[in-house]
Amino acid sequence: MPRTKMTRHQLKEQDEITTSLQTFTELVVARKKELTIGLVILTVLAVAVFGWRYYSSRRNAAAQAQLSQAISIFNDTANIKSDKERHEKTIAAAQKAYDRYPSLSAGRMGLYYVALSQESLGDTAKAVQNLQEVGRRGDASIRSVAQFALGGLYKKHGETQKAIDTYKQLYDSGGYSKAAVAYELATVYEANNQLDQAKEYYQKVVTEYPDSPFRQNADDALKRLGVVTPSPAGQKPS
Repeated sequence: MPRTKMTRHQLKEQDEITTSLQTFTELVVARKKELTIGLVILTVLAVAVFGWRYYSSRRNAAAQAQLSQAISIFNDTANIKSDKERHEKTIAAAQKAYDRYPSLSAGRMGLYYVALSQESLGDTAKAVQNLQEVGRRGDASIRSVAQFALGGLYKKHGETQKAIDTYKQLYDSGGYSKAAVAYELATVYEANNQLDQAKEYYQKVVTEYPDSPFRQNADDALKRLGVVTPSPAGQKPS
């Protein structure tokens, strides 16, 4: 049977259909490549996130283990009879925690225990320096612990104004037990014969934190200073 000759119009329509099919095919292939690339990128990102979390978790666990070792030594008065030996061993273990993990909380707490042991060994200058470093680099909770210890060192060594400034800053920031800081502030003021300020902070302990372990000592101090103990107000978190 002879093949029917296509008209010019039919040929044009066929060309348009062929072109459309070709364009659609190219689009599908291109989208498939894009989809494949996208899936590869997502897979790589997922692996990277999982890998980082796994690495971070192991790193935190290792830092905590090293810090725990240092704390155990620091508190081991039963097996380590010599304080000098105990503090020297604490410094070695705690310094290792800080040197290996300076960006982690456990590492910074390691430096805190280095400072406590340095003070016990008589190296107050280094202890102060390291507590200041913890205060600069630690997060809020670690910073407040270091600041409270720093205030205690200033108080112990007669640097009264530095102790007052440190405790007042800590009290105002609210990063540590306010009852503890208020009581320490009061004792520093009293020792420095700043009795009005001492009474003010003893009264804060009694009225604002009546259930704190510092309440009785604050009561006794107020009586010693000739102040009638005020009735407790609504209790605040100590």
